[in-house]
Amino acid sequence: MAVDPAPVVETPRSLWQQRQQQLATFVDWDLKGRLAVRAGARSDSASLIWKRSGTEQEIQLFGPFGGGRVHISQNLDRAILADGGGQEIQGRSAEEVLFNALAWSVPFTEMGYWVRGLPAPGKHDGIGLDYGGRARHLTQRGWQIEYPEYRMFQGVELPNRIVIRALPGTVTLDHGDPTSVDPISV
Repeated sequence: MAVDPAPVVETPRSLWQQRQQQLATFVDWDLKGRLAVRAGARSDSASLIWKRSGTEQEIQLFGPFGGGRVHISQNLDRAILADGGGQEIQGRSAEEVLFNALAWSVPFTEMGYWVRGLPAPGKHDGIGLDYGGRARHLTQRGWQIEYPEYRMFQGVELPNRIVIRALPGTVTLDHGDPTSVDPISV
């Protein structure tokens, strides 16, 4: 009589490794959500539309400081922020031009990984996984990222809500509408 082999039990770490490989293929997206930024006693929020395709991205913020619109376009060479009044600010990155315009510190480069539930390239100070191999929290470059919710998006579980904390401020990204994220496999 043949003996059936014991079933393979996936560990959180092995599931995490599989997730990293799967999520790394999602490099282009259209993301819509709400961005809240707190710095000291000041708190601001804006609606966010973030479109990324390869090395180019378009970021639109509606309603910073209670009104207006900010549009940021970035490619490999530079970033340009245009506000509703026609003023343009140029710099090397979306982070730089947004900080120069609004004094908001939003780590868009790293967030490109964090919105997928992945650490950005480079060192990190640890990742907490759940039993399904999903990141629940991670610390990287002085930022603490929490993933309180996941939802299915096109057959893949992606973060539905992300809380990013660092001194002196906090960034909260909430994209609760499951139709609002369109990752495209490349």
